[in-house]
Amino acid sequence: MIGFSTADSDPICAVFMTMLPVHHVGVSTLGPPFDVETICTSDFAAAALEEIQLDSGVGPCWVARSSRAPVLLHDVQEASALDWPMLRAVAGNHGVRSLYAFPMTVGEVEVGVVDLYADDLGALKQRDVALASAMADAAALRIFERVLAGEDASAGFGGSSRRVVHQATGMVCAQLRVNPDDALVVIRAHAFASGRSVVQIAESIVGREIDFTV
Repeated sequence: MIGFSTADSDPICAVFMTMLPVHHVGVSTLGPPFDVETICTSDFAAAALEEIQLDSGVGPCWVARSSRAPVLLHDVQEASALDWPMLRAVAGNHGVRSLYAFPMTVGEVEVGVVDLYADDLGALKQRDVALASAMADAAALRIFERVLAGEDASAGFGGSSRRVVHQATGMVCAQLRVNPDDALVVIRAHAFASGRSVVQIAESIVGREIDFTV
């Protein structure tokens, strides 16, 4: 069974409801280095649409994850050629007419997908799609922060190790145009996903073996 928190209690979902012209939101992780599970949903309709995709292993969220690109269904019922009959049926039952799936990534790590559902056809315009894409990457950072919560990023580092992590953080800031806190989350996320230490990843970044702009 998929556990979830509502948009009212989870800021990750709530911000999409506030900033974009959609009626339902679901955020899910879709496999390694995470479990396949829903992080939050805005309501029962979003929960049902997330569940049918996660349980069946098919749907826009999986396409968005594998392609690392948004999937834009301005009319869900026109998705018949994509062979998602169960998804279309659930969407119809809840009055959902358009669906948009945005991949969440941190560097090279695939975190999951943000699914946005609307009761109108063509709910998201081009500017909304650009905003949602940026917000999805920000959501990915927040999810990793939760996973890594309670861990001291510099715990057990010697002086030289601290310096290399600091240097790598600065390089990631420049590569991804993020602030130092988010850059450190990216480094820690890469370490978490690869099974290596933060210091090892930092050394690879400084040595230009890892470049997040590529």
